[in-house]
Amino acid sequence: MAQTEPVPAPVPSPAPRDQTTLPRGLVLLALAILVFFIAGQSRLLWCEWHRLRRDLSLVRQTTVIGYQNISPNVSFAQRPKHWFRHEGEFTYLWGGWDDHSGHHWFRIERGDLDVDSDALSLPIGRDVFQAIDAPIIEAQGGAIWGRIPAEALVAVLEMAGIESVYPILLLDKVQVVNDVIDRRPLLVTYNPMADQAQAVEVYEAVVDGRRVTMGSSGYLQGKEPVLYDRGSESLWIGAGDALRAIAGPQKGRTLRQVARPALVTWGRWRDQHPRSRLLVGAIRSASKVERSRVEAPMEDAVAPGAQGR
Repeated sequence: MAQTEPVPAPVPSPAPRDQTTLPRGLVLLALAILVFFIAGQSRLLWCEWHRLRRDLSLVRQTTVIGYQNISPNVSFAQRPKHWFRHEGEFTYLWGGWDDHSGHHWFRIERGDLDVDSDALSLPIGRDVFQAIDAPIIEAQGGAIWGRIPAEALVAVLEMAGIESVYPILLLDKVQVVNDVIDRRPLLVTYNPMADQAQAVEVYEAVVDGRRVTMGSSGYLQGKEPVLYDRGSESLWIGAGDALRAIAGPQKGRTLRQVARPALVTWGRWRDQHPRSRLLVGAIRSASKVERSRVEAPMEDAVAPGAQGR
């Protein structure tokens, strides 16, 4: 019987290549393009998110908070063409218009101020920026306390165990606060043109045992606001660690600087210092009463050693 050759097993043919499969290089390229697109969109979304946060912060900071009686006392009276004049040994500086008495003038000794130079600004009139004489103070839980945005800047002062807060937005409108803390007369000033760290100053508001209250004269000397005291109408300006009278009856006297408040955000301060006294405005109807007592002896209301030099 003839032997038959074994039939070799059939070799399986390779599976046909899927014609729809993309080359690996094209897949990687597509993935790279997709990643690049997502990264670009993420950057745009990140920028939009930050822009939205900035806009929301701006809206919060420009929302009416409700500080009371701090608007400038704008006068439409024009200053005289000759807003200063020399008469003998005195110089008269225009101090603004009063509806009852007409033009008001500061009288200083001739030569106390170099009024002919560019160092002294043109006047806008005294008390256009209305200093606060009778502060309105609020505690935690008050209406204004809850309206101030967390990112708003405030100046904080700790004295005699009492924490006081002065919102910068408020100070920018009034520039001067005649305050009393623990029966101690203090003068809080704000210079919007100074560096932020030096913008707010606190002075001992006492000369010869008497309280001194200040207002805005409507002048600048360089970048320093010129103040006037309501008792003698002398002119004062910040000078290093003191407020110095540069013209008028009190010339040469100083008010000692007692603090330079730190500036922090309200949100950072309020939660950790709930017992603070917050300045929220002025009682304008009481200003005449306050002014009538500006030269009254302080007696035991003044801390020892508080008298001005």
